[in-house]
Amino acid sequence: MKKFEKLSQEQIAKSVEVLAELRADRFFWKASGYTDVELERPAIAVANSPQDVGLGHMHLRQLGDAVKEGILLAGGVPIEFSTIAPCAGHCRDMGMDDEVMLYDLPQRDNIADSVEIQMRNYNASGLVCIGTCDKIVPGHWLGAARLDLPTILLPGGPARPGVFRGEPTAFPTDVALTLINEYLSDKISAEEMRAQMHDMEGKWVTGCGACPELTTANTVQMASEVMGLCLPGSATTPGNDMEKLRQAKETGYRIVQLVRDGLRFSDLVTTESIQDAARLIMALAAGTNGILHLLTLAKAMRLDIDIDTFDRISEETPYYCPVRPSGPFTVVDIHEAGGALAILKRIRDRIHLDRPTVSGRSMGELIEATRIAREEVILPAEKPIYPTGGIKVLRGNLAPDGSLCRYTISGGQDQRFSGPARIFSNQQDAMLAILGGAVHAGDVVLLRYQGPRGGPGFSENFRVPLLLGTLGLSDVAVVTDSRFSGATEGALCVGYVSPEAQVGGPLAIVEEGDTITIDCAGKRLDVELREEEISARLERWTPPRPKITEGVLVDWHLTATQFPDGAMLQRRLA
Repeated sequence: MKKFEKLSQEQIAKSVEVLAELRADRFFWKASGYTDVELERPAIAVANSPQDVGLGHMHLRQLGDAVKEGILLAGGVPIEFSTIAPCAGHCRDMGMDDEVMLYDLPQRDNIADSVEIQMRNYNASGLVCIGTCDKIVPGHWLGAARLDLPTILLPGGPARPGVFRGEPTAFPTDVALTLINEYLSDKISAEEMRAQMHDMEGKWVTGCGACPELTTANTVQMASEVMGLCLPGSATTPGNDMEKLRQAKETGYRIVQLVRDGLRFSDLVTTESIQDAARLIMALAAGTNGILHLLTLAKAMRLDIDIDTFDRISEETPYYCPVRPSGPFTVVDIHEAGGALAILKRIRDRIHLDRPTVSGRSMGELIEATRIAREEVILPAEKPIYPTGGIKVLRGNLAPDGSLCRYTISGGQDQRFSGPARIFSNQQDAMLAILGGAVHAGDVVLLRYQGPRGGPGFSENFRVPLLLGTLGLSDVAVVTDSRFSGATEGALCVGYVSPEAQVGGPLAIVEEGDTITIDCAGKRLDVELREEEISARLERWTPPRPKITEGVLVDWHLTATQFPDGAMLQRRLA
């Protein structure tokens, strides 16, 4: 090969021309089996999240294949890759270990990062995201937002419920809580409890999909549909239905058209579409993590949404759809009643109807075409269960920057609870105290150092309310700077308290026995201390040592933002 010491002007011009034309990527595409014809077509990436273990994700390989068939039918070239999709419910022998749930929310940001990195490598023309469960769908949102390509989501849908003693089962607690309580009440023997528990382990759901109540998974799937990111009806179509396969093919076909039309993620996810998704959450009393993830998405996209937006929407939106854990119905009942858009139909006058959707029709056109099939599931908005939304934003001297209370899981919108604080810095200690009889009726369990930086990772508090419910202690309240599972029920719970204790929020200075008051009607969370005393205690307070010293959670301890700012890792320099 000839060695050139110095190129002439003509050689430089030739080099520039050749380098501009050179498609080095074609060498690698063809080495992977692609043809010239395929390389002339738009490349569509499919970010899938299948898992061998995970009822919400076991069926996604088949759905991914159907999406790719649709892309090929429409003249595109599919490229599938996978993201992680763990579910803490599958953690063997978790017991009372706090550590597992520290990794729950960080999944979301990891997924967003992996989608961004993989897509920058592909430089594909469009993106299909396939996911079902809690952090996977919001992770796909965030990754897609950074790319701002033509994007469409395919939700995995809910699982079909099982039946226990004649009642539908939507979560393992529907079985476990009842049986353990009966055993502790001497209504059944240990052998009977174990036998019935074992029998229901394989029967509480009857197919693939998300746990069919208003968990975070179903909340964010339906929010995706309301924002116009997936085909109408697909968020609530059960995972095993044949309709889901047809939706997958239609999703693949549709993304190619979105690429040709140039409809981008930011054309769909706007201030208006997030507001409409928030209205859905309030009408359903859906999972509080849904508010967190919408807030995160809005902050990532620099949209005009903050915690006050959700407060205002809660005040304007009635609660009229009684779905578990707040009511008797399941998400499959919602689907049979008309789906997410049927819920919006009741408040059509408050929805932004001119917004585009991935279907090619406006949100108004989709709502107009939707029929409400079961009036008992989606009640008239004029005759709601409560005139305001199922989640309230509480402020006060314990939550200057806000907190969330899903009051529908424990009673009415005017609940008020006042009692002495029982202080804990981890869930294990709280559970041992409850089991040991150290927590009594009228107490407020205060669980702190669980937030974005204190957890670190913004732990999810599910087992403490579950234990209280199992023991029949519904007259105990829980206040925390952690998150709550969408399946939480029983006790009056206030979470997401901001600022968190780790960064010097007022939760950090509450002492054993201080009186805490939760006032749902007044939307207040307060400790009965003078401001001077709070300030004096904060002056004396020092943050505890970090619980971790290595691994991915270090980033959360050092850089995670607070709940009102999205509770996420920093991904912007300014």
